[in-house]
Amino acid sequence: MKKGRKRTAALLVSLMLLSAFLPAGVMQVRAAEVIATVYGTILSGTTEELLMLSTAQGKMEIKLDASTDASACKILLPGREIYVDVTYGSDAYLHAAKITNSTPVDASTIDYSSTVTVTGEIDDKTREDILYLDTPQGEMQIKLDATTNMNGVTVLVAGKEYQVTCARGSDAWMHAVSISDADTSKTTTETINGVSVTTVKGKVTDQTKENLLYLSTDGGLMEIVIDGGTDASNGKVLMPGRELTVSFYRGSDAYQHASRIVAEKESTSPANVNTSSTVTVTGTVDGKSNENMLYLKTSGGMMELKLDVLSSLNNCKVLVRGKQVSVSCAYGSDAYMHAVSITAL
Repeated sequence: MKKGRKRTAALLVSLMLLSAFLPAGVMQVRAAEVIATVYGTILSGTTEELLMLSTAQGKMEIKLDASTDASACKILLPGREIYVDVTYGSDAYLHAAKITNSTPVDASTIDYSSTVTVTGEIDDKTREDILYLDTPQGEMQIKLDATTNMNGVTVLVAGKEYQVTCARGSDAWMHAVSISDADTSKTTTETINGVSVTTVKGKVTDQTKENLLYLSTDGGLMEIVIDGGTDASNGKVLMPGRELTVSFYRGSDAYQHASRIVAEKESTSPANVNTSSTVTVTGTVDGKSNENMLYLKTSGGMMELKLDVLSSLNNCKVLVRGKQVSVSCAYGSDAYMHAVSITAL
């Protein structure tokens, strides 16, 4: 089995070398397409964003991102042997799609009715099934199970501080119920419409499209799908550089999906708008647009349309720069035109 995997790794290295001499874009594939599975040993220098792996063919650097499935191998410590399904990303880097090892999982009954939350740093004695946590009160040994919730944390690395909620198991061990980053300002978890989601803050990048949000966060660039289930009522204008708060979940297609998008919005004094008398204009969404104001490039010049009374956004969930739209608007008591409805063309 290992020989087969090593041959696959050799093929992968050949692909990597070949890609360096190909024109940009030739080998770009969707992140969900696994091109090889490699076997190796984790090296020191591994972080939450980058896996350093020693293989028979040499040292590899593999990016870890929000779509990495580390549910079967949550702990990345130097010296540990693992298998990694890798993909070739549009950023020309190798990305980890899935990380696994051969450690058996031991199941036991856990009393979830009584939990305790502790904060500490992961010790390098940590194994795949037991977490060694250095807390102000001393070292704790906490079992890790397949059911441990790690939303918002892709992998665990030694020396980093985490917050662990644990409960007593029938085997007399404390078991990790959930693990999160100790810095709660970066990510939070909650439940929206019965689905557990992770919430992050970041800025829209210029790669963003109507159905795919590219969000620059402290943890790196995220690709988040915008679909029919996305609530964008408070974050419908996605212009490069705009700050957003996005709640997302992992879909069955292995992509992150936006459950809710919220953008910063200035409070304004309400105006009386005569919606009984409207005019329709057509144009292109300009990059200066925000949640308060739509800047529309028309054949007659740039229009500024307030979005405070917008009642419907048709044929699209969000507005992106360069999108052609038809806008029904009406005159307000504040001397501005106000968008009543917007239809994507």
